[in-house]
Amino acid sequence: MAKESKKLKEGFRERRKFVRADLYAVTRYFCPLRDKEVGVHTRISNISEGGALLVTFVEGVPVGTSIEMSFLLPGDNQGLITVKGEVRHTHIFEKGLCRSGVEFSKIKEKDLLAIRKYVASAEKK
Repeated sequence: MAKESKKLKEGFRERRKFVRADLYAVTRYFCPLRDKEVGVHTRISNISEGGALLVTFVEGVPVGTSIEMSFLLPGDNQGLITVKGEVRHTHIFEKGLCRSGVEFSKIKEKDLLAIRKYVASAEKK
């Protein structure tokens, strides 16, 4: 059974277009469906050039929702990164905590380069 689990994990990693790096960054996002900005109760768990995994409290972000979010990368002096994306999946992973996968749809070149640099430096560790 452990071999099957390992195969599933390996297969899942192979499907990803971009390498992901763990990240702990508070983010603010605007969700038109909720018509409010959320910041304090949301954080990024991991990130890649193509998207990010948000951890939210109480409820996840609805699948298919277009959001815009802003955050700072640790150790980066490039300033605030702002991206637009779409929520591709949401699920509860612990009582009171949800994960929502966001695929980036619009990102400035300087922000893409900053994320790429962060992911590359995290891979070396």
